[in-house]
Amino acid sequence: MSYPYDTPTASRVLSIAIPASFIDVRENLAQQTIQIGRIARAAAIFRVDEIVVYPDQSSRAQARQRRLITSILEYMETPQYLRKYLFAKQPELRYAGLLPPLRTPHHPVEKRAQVLRDGDFREGYAFLYKGAAVVDVGVEHPLPLRSPLPRNAPGRVTVRIERSGQDILEASLALAGAIREYWGYRVTDAQRPLAEFLSQTSAHSLVVATSRKGTPIRDVLIALQTRWREAARILVLFGSHAEGLTEIMRRQGHELTSVAHFVINTIPSQGVATVRTDEAVMLSLAVFRLLEAL
Repeated sequence: MSYPYDTPTASRVLSIAIPASFIDVRENLAQQTIQIGRIARAAAIFRVDEIVVYPDQSSRAQARQRRLITSILEYMETPQYLRKYLFAKQPELRYAGLLPPLRTPHHPVEKRAQVLRDGDFREGYAFLYKGAAVVDVGVEHPLPLRSPLPRNAPGRVTVRIERSGQDILEASLALAGAIREYWGYRVTDAQRPLAEFLSQTSAHSLVVATSRKGTPIRDVLIALQTRWREAARILVLFGSHAEGLTEIMRRQGHELTSVAHFVINTIPSQGVATVRTDEAVMLSLAVFRLLEAL
């Protein structure tokens, strides 16, 4: 699924990569749904722009796992009023009611047209109604769309609200880069092993691998902070509870240090045998975002 706001609005684009097997720790779909929801919440809290889901095992079950993870992540990122258009009934979403709301800026809770202001941005669903282009932005009725209907129509769009007087409301397609606040994440299904994905992805100016076997973050704090602040596109890699990134990469014929600029232990002296992926994502992103504030 592609979005009209793929062009970054901030100076830094942050991506994370997670293995499809991270949900193996949960036995049933309800528990897996909740676990995936934690990843989405962590991504939204720390303003992640992209979540990459990669296969880390060769089993056929991984295709189903990737489909489950990407479906739930995309569902959570989609504003509630748009889900009826974009998500048909599917078994992967059977327990979607257990998912927490993201409450990001593009998930408004206000449903009244009267509160929309000139210049507001909204996610919408553009379509033709009686020969005219309109867009559903989650209020009582669709708004006229002043811009030409996009090529993906009917489909999801980002629009700018235009108010004339007290009662006349219209919308136009938002320009790339116009939105300056966090506007959700996109989901990428890597569909190929991590080593292959990284070899074909050269856009990231900084790749950070998280590993229990990595260098304690306190020992590289200054160097990492400097690189993090300078990087335009950052990719943070995570392994699974059963197999770390070092083992995953070696099984694919590569050393982790050959694909990552830093291999870091963000949770030194951990008090548990294993840290699960959703836990590692939340804890590590908190550490990395702190680097920006120091």
